[in-house]
Amino acid sequence: MIEEKNTKFCSNCGAEIDIKAKICPKCGVEQPLIPEKVSNWWYVLVIFLGIVGGIIAWAVNKDRNPKKAIRFLIIGLVLPVIYIIIIGISSSIVLVSLGGAREKAKDARIMADMSQLRSVIEIYYYDREEGFTGVNCFSTELSSICSDIKKYAGEIPTIKSSAENYCLYVKLPSKGYYCLSNTSSGRGTTIFPGKSGYCDGITFSCP
Repeated sequence: MIEEKNTKFCSNCGAEIDIKAKICPKCGVEQPLIPEKVSNWWYVLVIFLGIVGGIIAWAVNKDRNPKKAIRFLIIGLVLPVIYIIIIGISSSIVLVSLGGAREKAKDARIMADMSQLRSVIEIYYYDREEGFTGVNCFSTELSSICSDIKKYAGEIPTIKSSAENYCLYVKLPSKGYYCLSNTSSGRGTTIFPGKSGYCDGITFSCP
């Protein structure tokens, strides 16, 4: 087994002196520091304790191995910043995802209420009044459903009608509009009601 050497030679006079000696006892010249081997387990302390761990690792090792001690300190200062950035990005992603999920849930509720609105129009107007003229959200039969839709959409549906046809529009929380008519099934669209050719009193169709 090789024994660890506990001496070194003076950088000025060449005398053999103690390896930890800072000044040569023979000539009095200050000796260059020989860095000691420092365990990498100190990084574990830094990772778990952050700034505090970095300061501890630096204080203990600054005289034994200054360069590595400074490395411990820098990592201890930088790691918390990285953690904060990662947490911030993760939180933003979660909030965006939750916001999108809420919008989709509102969309689904609005679409269901719009289908119910169409069913009531068919029953109370065409079957009873034999026509759709004058259909609106302020009528007794439709006011409660329109109010429910407003809770999620922020506005009551736009209803346009004639004796034979009608179409219903409402703005969706996610994007665009949702359209229903007596001639087509419900569908999403980016076209606002009233644009020529769509729900304008002539075609009463959803784009």
